[in-house]
Amino acid sequence: MTMNMTRRNLIRGGTGLAAGAAAGLGLPARAAVAAPVDNPASVPGGTALIDVAAGSTRWLAGVANQDSSTTLQGIAFDSAAGHFYTLQVAGASQIAYLRSGSQVAVTASIGGDDHAESGDLCLTRHDIATGAVNGYMYLLGFGHGVSLGVQPASGGNPAYVWTEAGSGRSGYGQEVVRFPFATKTVLWTSHPSVQRFGSPDPAATSMTPSVDADHNILLIRYALGSAHWFAAYDLAAASATAGTGALPAPLARIQQPPLYKYKADGTPDPTTPATFQGFTSYGQYVYMLDGDPRTTPPSSTLTGTDKWAIHTTSFDLNGTANNPTTGYITSTHSEADAAADPREPEGMAIYTGAGAPRLCFGITNNSGSNRQFDLYYKS
Repeated sequence: MTMNMTRRNLIRGGTGLAAGAAAGLGLPARAAVAAPVDNPASVPGGTALIDVAAGSTRWLAGVANQDSSTTLQGIAFDSAAGHFYTLQVAGASQIAYLRSGSQVAVTASIGGDDHAESGDLCLTRHDIATGAVNGYMYLLGFGHGVSLGVQPASGGNPAYVWTEAGSGRSGYGQEVVRFPFATKTVLWTSHPSVQRFGSPDPAATSMTPSVDADHNILLIRYALGSAHWFAAYDLAAASATAGTGALPAPLARIQQPPLYKYKADGTPDPTTPATFQGFTSYGQYVYMLDGDPRTTPPSSTLTGTDKWAIHTTSFDLNGTANNPTTGYITSTHSEADAAADPREPEGMAIYTGAGAPRLCFGITNNSGSNRQFDLYYKS
């Protein structure tokens, strides 16, 4: 997620983003920011917590997406079907092609901005055993692709993909949508197959979803001013509200605990916010990924923990297991893929097809015009 640091600062701040996105989309001004006053804390409990401090195992190496000119952003699994999906900001050459000819009429509202600012994404479906590409879509004007969710294919129905949408000129989505996966197709945000959903809060910006298919939970991360929040919904109940503009009452709604970069001595630096790179949930627990790209010096030459290390963090949506001081259960650094150059964490998701759930995340492992990533997991 290194394509535009200005946009990353916007998503951290939230306040400036809300005004800019409203202007770019021609939307009415957002409501004044007011923090939610309660956490319903009713996500069903009993799920085992995955230890984020456990060692990381490399599952797949050198995975390529459909669009090789940009890097991975988000990951999601359809464990039963043997697929995983990745999102990335679409490369300039592909988008130039898609905006030519028959696509001109439907992309006029996006304008001629840089593709990253306009929120153009490439969605790739991979074979879970090999990482090979077996399907793809292009999404015009959707967002940055930090996270996505997949409702597995069943009963002859295709898999449904949940993403952000409606990025305007911010590069990040301002609503949550879902659509059926259909390979080798192009969608724009007003396409008839795109189902739109309401907002977790009238003032929410920078929304991005994740789906826990095992526990039927839709989780939405969103910004309120300078803070970020999570809202969890019953997936079936949320799906039933498509087109109504009103999500059901949340099962839980809780502010994201602060994440900081780490100093050379291994302690967090409260003056330096971490770079958020992904999230997922399983049962009542949320898992988050943060970290920056490292190209010099190579990770393999470092000793100990420094502020550029990859970190994984867990916290409880119901709030009962969180540390009252930090707001989370555990946060730890990871030395996974230490020799990768560049080394940047990207995307987080749960895979459940191997018995115990795997907490998976990607790490980019090369640069240039042939971007790839390694897939790691903790269990």
